[in-house]
Formats: sequence, structure tokens, C-alpha cells
Amino acid sequence: MEQFLVETLKFSLLEIITLTGPLLIIGLVLGLMERKANRYFFAALGYKGILATAWLGTPVHEMGHALMCLIFGHKIIDMRLLMINRGDGTLGYVTHSYNRKSIYQTVGNFFIGIAPILSGIGGLFLGLYYLLPGSFKVFKVYLLDGVMIKSLDLTFIKGFISASLVLIQSIFTLSNLFNLHFWIFLLLAISVSSHMALSGADIKGATQGLLSLYVALVILTLIGNSIQVNAYRYISQVARYNVYLLAFSALALIFSFFTLGLSFIVYQIKFIS
Repeated sequence: MEQFLVETLKFSLLEIITLTGPLLIIGLVLGLMERKANRYFFAALGYKGILATAWLGTPVHEMGHALMCLIFGHKIIDMRLLMINRGDGTLGYVTHSYNRKSIYQTVGNFFIGIAPILSGIGGLFLGLYYLLPGSFKVFKVYLLDGVMIKSLDLTFIKGFISASLVLIQSIFTLSNLFNLHFWIFLLLAISVSSHMALSGADIKGATQGLLSLYVALVILTLIGNSIQVNAYRYISQVARYNVYLLAFSALALIFSFFTLGLSFIVYQIKFIS
């Protein structure tokens, strides 16, 4: 019995890594680039450098939290999409409460915590769709070429990099330099990508939800084994959507890197002059 329980715990750990691992890695990479870029902007321009992107990026960040609160049945107590001149540097927040006896609502803490990554990616692609439809079609062709049915292997990674380069080439063209929609999209992309990282409170809440998700998976796996149902087969089907997530994260990664480069240039110009 003890061996069976140990194997179940290990198996559930594998399940949760499969389900959340790619998302957490994306969040880590985006967070590292964002924090570095914001440090450059703050060093060069002060608090105004942060506010230059926060006016749009912070509301998108907070609306992601709010939407997940609604999906997982949390009560929104207070919400500020954007605050200026806050002494502790807080730009916005969503305060919420939930029924701690509800597994669904407790697990929801994870998704509420990581929601800014999802809302940021969604905001970028809405902007691409409406402002640069030609570039969006390029990405759509990439998806239709079969990326969605591929597994997370070396072939997918190579295709992901190639498609990202094609997407960059379709956005940064000479003709787009004279296209007002391109400049609007560029402002949107820089603003949103500058505020996708998770705060300390976001990470704390997500961690609580992740622990609850792990416990829920352990229970489901035990139940599945007792009635001879292969729980991992169903988890694997859900995990295939990680391929979708990674594909859609391309634009977020591109513009996070672009914003980091821009912030470094601004920083260098400030201190050279």
C-alpha cells in the first residue's frame, strides 16, 4: 500500500509538470525580460518611464486577474486597473475572496495568479488581428501547417523558431514604417509586454493554487486507479494544449525581447549623453 501511494505521488507530480510546466517556463522567461527592461527604463527615465507603458499594460494585467476570478467563482472585493503616485510602487490590484472549502475555487488561485500571462498574450494577438491582419494571416498559416498536432519535441522547437522569425519579418517591414496601424500596434505591444510579469502576490496565490491542484490530481489518480481508469491518458490529452500555448506565446516572447532591447538603447543614450 505504501509503495502504491508513493507511485501515485510521483505519477501526480509528473501530471502536474506536464500540465503546467510549459506555462511556468514561459512566465519565468517573460518575467526575467520584463523586470530587466523596467529597470533600464526606470534608470533612464525615472517613474515616468514606467508609467509610459503602465497606462495600457497594467489594466490588461489586472483584467486578466479579474476574468479568472469570475471564471473560478471568486468574489471581487476591490479592483484598481491603474493607480498613479502610489507610494509602494503598486500600479494596480484585484482583491478577491473565495470559499476555502471549494476545491474548484482553491485550484482557481493558480489560474488567477498566472492570468496576466494569458491576458497579455491574448491582448497582443487581438492587436495583431485588428491592426496588422497581414501578419496575423502569416501566423495563421503557420498554425494550419500542422504545429497544433505536433508534440513538444526538437522538430516543434525548430518550427517554432522558424515561424517566429517569419512573424518578425512580416511585422517589421519597410511598408509598415508608413502604416499608422503598425505604430499603434507597436505601442500596444511594448506596453502590454512590459507588464506581463507576475508580482510577488501573484506568485504566492498561484503557488497556493498549484499545491491544491497537485492534491486534486493525487485524489483523481487514486480514484482512477481504483476503478482501473488510466488517468494519465486523459491528462495527456489536456496537456496537448500546451502546444497551442507555446505557439501563441511567440508574439509575447518577440515583443518582450524587443522591449528589453529598446530599454537598453534608451538607457545607453541617457548615460552617454
